[in-house]
Amino acid sequence: MQVHQQRPRELRWYHASSMLFGDWGTSRLYVLGLALFYSARASVYHVIVMCLLMTAVAWAYTIVCRCFQDGGGVYSAARAVNQKIAVVGAMLLFASYVITAAISAVAAFRYLGFGVEGAGTAAMVAILLIGGINFIGPRHAGRFATVIATGTLVITLVLAGLSVPHLAEGFQNISFQFRGHVEWTSFVHIILALSGVEAVANMTGVMVKPVAKTSKRAIWPVLGEVVVFNILFGVAMLGISGLTLGDKTPHELSIDYEQKESDGTITADQQKTLDSIRDRRDTILGEMALEYGNSWFQKIASFVFAMLLLSAVNTAIAGMISVQFVMAQDNELPPVFLRLNAFSVPWVALASACAACCIVLLIEKQVDKLGHLYAIGVVGAIAVNLVSTYFNKEVKIGKVERIGLAVLASFLIGIELTIIATQWAADVFVVTVLLGGYALRAGMRKAPEIQKHVPKLANTVSKLFEPPAVPDTGDAFSMVGIAPFDPGQGNILVATRGNPELLKFAAEESAARKSNLIVLFVRDLRLAFGPPVAGMYRPEDDPEAVPIFTHANKLAREFKIPYKPIYCVARSPSEMILDFAGTYAVDYVIIGATRRGSVFRALRGDMISEVAANLPPETKLLIHA
Repeated sequence: MQVHQQRPRELRWYHASSMLFGDWGTSRLYVLGLALFYSARASVYHVIVMCLLMTAVAWAYTIVCRCFQDGGGVYSAARAVNQKIAVVGAMLLFASYVITAAISAVAAFRYLGFGVEGAGTAAMVAILLIGGINFIGPRHAGRFATVIATGTLVITLVLAGLSVPHLAEGFQNISFQFRGHVEWTSFVHIILALSGVEAVANMTGVMVKPVAKTSKRAIWPVLGEVVVFNILFGVAMLGISGLTLGDKTPHELSIDYEQKESDGTITADQQKTLDSIRDRRDTILGEMALEYGNSWFQKIASFVFAMLLLSAVNTAIAGMISVQFVMAQDNELPPVFLRLNAFSVPWVALASACAACCIVLLIEKQVDKLGHLYAIGVVGAIAVNLVSTYFNKEVKIGKVERIGLAVLASFLIGIELTIIATQWAADVFVVTVLLGGYALRAGMRKAPEIQKHVPKLANTVSKLFEPPAVPDTGDAFSMVGIAPFDPGQGNILVATRGNPELLKFAAEESAARKSNLIVLFVRDLRLAFGPPVAGMYRPEDDPEAVPIFTHANKLAREFKIPYKPIYCVARSPSEMILDFAGTYAVDYVIIGATRRGSVFRALRGDMISEVAANLPPETKLLIHA
């Protein structure tokens, strides 16, 4: 049997750059406002330090991508050193994705003019809608992200051009007065722009070779854009007219006003000031578009920024699905997270991702408070990745590079400890995620013991922790008594997911035409990044594949035809059919007519039409109904 699990390496650097920009480029839409909120006139210095840290992390991840060319995310990198550490890293990454989706959705609706409470409610609705889109496996999400990223870049260039004449005013308002440990904690509050690089590391398994070169070309241009424009806008935002920055930072001032707001003692002028502080904190680039452009430019810019933020929500949800799916593949989460819906999407993982985001938004809806929860996950995940890469003696890393990874990891661990010491809400959040993950993990391992003592519960809940039953393989994969594949004969390829009549028809055609029979089973799996390539799927563990190959073996013996089984894991069955049809120069491709309705075919895509449109002229398509 031929088992094909190698994902096609067709992700080019500019595609990966668009996805990275969707995170790094998005973060400035709220990070600059948070810098102004916490540091006021000294915000530019904090932005510069943040950009230096981003540069160091980008450099480190070029090493990670070079060393792990089949997926260099925290789970894959840490698993090469210690499985337990990998589980912790994956859960921290999941936590960061949850807050990425939540904060991006809230910020999107703040840019669209919603108030704080209204934005939180709309964000939950948007997350559920995006989850619904992911349920049917969107086919053009990457293309949409590229279009939005291009539009955002255009708007950014225009806004930068409008801001340049006001840089002098911004420079005049820069000042720095050391505030002790407050400076460090204020800096920690804006470490929100790092998680996108984890997505790039996860995508190395589908990047075109050489991966080291592709990943560098994906990372450095985006980093350059982010650093240059973050600093430029960081200076320009201090030139906004009416920006009153006295002895107290906007954060310190808002604490007083928010207490009065909750007590009901706030005056109209104080409420107006508080609302203005929140608007600048959450939509600083929209404020600049109005200040340096006009109301129409602000509306256009805010809409484009909102779409980019919602695109980031989609990317974060896709990342959460992939993390859960890969962990379930390694028996670190219950097998229920492997279950696919009719569109080949892991629907339980999707549901848990959307539910986690909505639960967070039910508790907290303000951008600054969500930012506190964000940093602990992303910084922790990156630190685990770098520490694991440092201690991995199997990867080829120079001495200077290894020292650099150690220094950077130590700095990130310092940031993580600061967050743990100063942000109790972040501690509660990440502990909840870790406990939830370990509870599922323990439940899966202890399910047989619990089942004995809680029989009623076992009948309903324990099924979620049981792997799908695999039929007895018998001689499904035995080629004894089957004629060997004859390269001198013609070839017929049949692609099926379990129609016995289709297999029989194909066998009859092969016998009549004296051709080899190729039976192709495609395990359709639609994930953003996909699981690591090696050892993830075995045909003998697939409950749908075993009976198909068993029946095919029986037919091959009965009709005495040469036979070759192929088991394939891919995102697109039609592409795999075309690929193998070309590889074996088949004379006929046989596909069964779908019994699904027109709506299903419209949502999923019509496989027969895709195959028919791209088959070479010398190959005939037979449709069996």
